[in-house]
Amino acid sequence: MTSASRLTPRDQLMPISVRGRAAGLTTGICMVLAGGALTWSALDSPGCTREVSVTACARATGIEGLIVMVGVALSIGGVVIVWRTSRRLVAPDGSSGWTWGEGLAVIAGGVVLSLLIPTYHCPAGYELIPVFQECRSSTQVPALILHPPTWLGWKLGIAAGSIGLGLVIARWRRLPWPIASAVTVAVVGLATWFFADKAVGLPTIG
Repeated sequence: MTSASRLTPRDQLMPISVRGRAAGLTTGICMVLAGGALTWSALDSPGCTREVSVTACARATGIEGLIVMVGVALSIGGVVIVWRTSRRLVAPDGSSGWTWGEGLAVIAGGVVLSLLIPTYHCPAGYELIPVFQECRSSTQVPALILHPPTWLGWKLGIAAGSIGLGLVIARWRRLPWPIASAVTVAVVGLATWFFADKAVGLPTIG
C-alpha cells in the first residue's frame, strides 16, 4: 500500500469556505516565511569574535541554536498547514475554523512587538543603566536621571490592540479575506523582522 492510497480522498474531507482556506493558507505561509527568516538570521549571525567574552559567546550561541530550532519547527508546521488546507474542497457553507489560526498569528505577532519595545529609554547623551533603571551621562546636566521616560503605555497599547484585532479577524467571518490576510502578513512580518534584528541581527543579502 502506497502513501498516496492511505490518504483520505478530497471529496471525503470536510469542505472549507473561501475565507477559511485563505486564512489557513495565510497562516501556513506566514509560519513558513517567519521560520525561514529566523533560521536564516540565526545561521547568518557573525557568531563569536575575539572581542566577545566566553560567557557572552556561549549565551549567544545558545540563543542562535534555539532560534534555529524554533524557525525550523515553524516552517515544518507551516508546510503541514498549507498542505492540509489546500487538500480541502471549497464550499460556501464550509468550515471557517482557520480564521482562528489567523487571529492567533496576529495576537502572537503583536505581543512579540510589544515585548520588544523597551520599558524605559534615555534622552540623547544619556546611557540607560538597566539594573537600577536610571539614565547616566558624563557630559550632560544633570548627570543622573532617576526616573527615565517610559514607553510602558505603548507596550500595553500594542499588546491590547493586537489582541482586539486578532479577535476581530478570528470571529468576523464576513471580513473580506484579502484584508484579513494583508493584516496578518503585515503584523507577522513586522514581528519577525524586529525579533530577528534584536536577537541575532538581520541577515546580510548579497
